[in-house]
Formats: sequence, C-alpha cells, structure tokens
Amino acid sequence: MNHFARIALFAVLASPAIAGDLMITQTKHTDAYSMMGQNSPATDVTETMWLGDKRMRHESGSQLTIVRADLKKMYIVDTAAKTYSTLDLPIDLKKYIPAEAAPMMESMFSSMKVTVTPTTETKKIRDWNATKFMVTMSMPMGSSTREVWATKDISVDSTNYCELVGSMMSMMPGGSAMAAEWKKVEGFPVLTLSSMPMMGSEMKSKEELTAVEHKDAPEGTFDVPKGFTEKPFDFMKASMPPGARRAGGH
Repeated sequence: MNHFARIALFAVLASPAIAGDLMITQTKHTDAYSMMGQNSPATDVTETMWLGDKRMRHESGSQLTIVRADLKKMYIVDTAAKTYSTLDLPIDLKKYIPAEAAPMMESMFSSMKVTVTPTTETKKIRDWNATKFMVTMSMPMGSSTREVWATKDISVDSTNYCELVGSMMSMMPGGSAMAAEWKKVEGFPVLTLSSMPMMGSEMKSKEELTAVEHKDAPEGTFDVPKGFTEKPFDFMKASMPPGARRAGGH
C-alpha cells in the first residue's frame, strides 16, 4: 500500500470541533514479502500526525507530507534526501502523470471500487470503545481487504479534518469517490489489519493507534524544514510500494 493510501485509512470523522492542535501517534508493522524478485524484510515504524486549523503533518520514516489548506499547497518531503516537492491544491493529477503512463493509470483506477461494510461487532482497544468495519478495494490486480476498528471516543474538528484528508486522497486517481465511501467508517481508526496483493505476492500489515494528545504544535511543525532542496514531484515513484521502488532502482 502506498503512502497516500495508508493515510486514507484515517476515516472521515463526525465529532464536534475543539480548540488547539491534535497529535496522533500510531505504530505500523508490515510482514516480510517478495515482489519482482526482491525480498522485503518485515518492518516496524512509528507514524506521527499533527492536525491543526487547515494544516496537517504526517510523518512515517523518511516520508513527510505537509498539507497547508490555508496556503492551498501540499508538500511531499524526503527527510533522508533533504528534498521536497510542492503541489498546488486542489491537485490536478494530469500535471504529474507522464503522458505515456496516463492511459494505463486511467484504466487501472477507473475500475477501482471501494466498499465499506459496517458490522455490529464491538470491543475495547486500549482506552477506546471500537466498532468493526470491513473495507474492500477492488482493482485489476486483485482485491485488498481491511479490518478497521474505529472509535467515537476521540474528538476532532470534523470539517477541518475532512478538508485536509480530502486533499491527501486527491493524490490518488478516484480519490473523491473513495473519500465518499470512507465516510461510512464512523469514528477514528484505532486498529487496522490489511491484506493486499502485490504482483504475485501479498502484503500484510497492522496499524495501531497508541496515543492522542491535544496540545499546541511546536513552531515549524507545519513548514518545510529549512535548508531542504525543492525538486519536481515524481508521481510514479510516490505511487509505488517500497519493494517496487528498490526493484526499479529508486
């Protein structure tokens, strides 16, 4: 699952607005898998998300995405290479997909369908009361499934959050339709178990919310780090899973 698809798993919320910023921490474990002759070992990362008024920061390893709805900009940052790319909001994907790849991408994502099925199953996960939702994503290369446990115990400004997450999801062809279906996930995901086919292999992962804190974000949280070099955005590289990037020499 690529970076933007993972971010999309934070479902659209329906909670009252609150003041201040929100810091969200979660752990992500991905099982080992093989793809295109390359073996990818199991990985464990800690992901951090900051939510502010019309501003969002999501960091996972060396991948950092900053959404500034107030500036109508999104920044894709590589903290390891110390580079970043700037995208205008709303995003026009046609500007970033190579012409020769456009027909393939359009065909692939036009047939993509996301279905959210609510259940009545509930359980306690850490301090939160959660309800189970089953999510399936059908694509030409196969169908992925996700078991999402979401809680309504976490308060967040839903209008602000919908706008920010919608900007993130616009990085994916068909993102608007996907966002509409994701609204059926009621509450904030605290545990997500995913299984996704990957070119003859299968990628399994587990994402678990570990902490939620209401506090002011440190200065510079929603800004590109100083001294980083700007470069054009590479949609094809950003869309590929890590194993495919290594196989392709990226």
